[in-house]
Amino acid sequence: MKKIDKIINFMRALEEVCIVKRDLLLYEGSPENDAMHIFKLSFLVMLIAPYLKSPIDYTKMLEMALVHDIAEGKVGDYTAANQIANPSIREEKKYKEAQAIKELKKLLPAPLNKKIYDLYEEYEEKQTIEAKIVSALDKLEANLQANQYKDGDVRYWGLCENGGEYYKMALKKKPLIAELNEPIIKELEKAIIALSRENMQKCALHPVNKKRTDATICK
Repeated sequence: MKKIDKIINFMRALEEVCIVKRDLLLYEGSPENDAMHIFKLSFLVMLIAPYLKSPIDYTKMLEMALVHDIAEGKVGDYTAANQIANPSIREEKKYKEAQAIKELKKLLPAPLNKKIYDLYEEYEEKQTIEAKIVSALDKLEANLQANQYKDGDVRYWGLCENGGEYYKMALKKKPLIAELNEPIIKELEKAIIALSRENMQKCALHPVNKKRTDATICK
């Protein structure tokens, strides 16, 4: 198969990433998908990079942000809430995504296939400074997006499967961010936690319905 044919096939596979729905809602109520998340994470990397104290490979970080979720095009999204509630789901996710990234690797010609595969694996292993930073920003971008629906109506978190976990995650500092000790990332985390707390207090004034009040979860 010609190189260009392989590249076209890979681009078709990437389209699958664009239809993977996530729990999070956009400001006007439509569900976010993986491609939207990847787009926003890539921009967050660009916006944060100039303020990092650690020496980093910026190009690698940006490329890592682009590839970090592409395996989900094959296996779907495994939400953080479900992984926390059921650790076996985390293992299932790891196994299925490992197989999926190998399938994607076969679609591309060398050396592109090895480059994308290696970037994905580096992100998963989280041993390098670039992988740790992108992983930290990945979580922060998701937390920020979670607060966007209808200017901060976070009651919908509780309606997701194991959604109660989202309220806990929203206020919890991340060990990886403490380990990185990057002032700009700590500042971002602090601001997002403050936004989450503000929105949770706001939503506590408005029960969802008589049978179930996510206001109780918000408190």
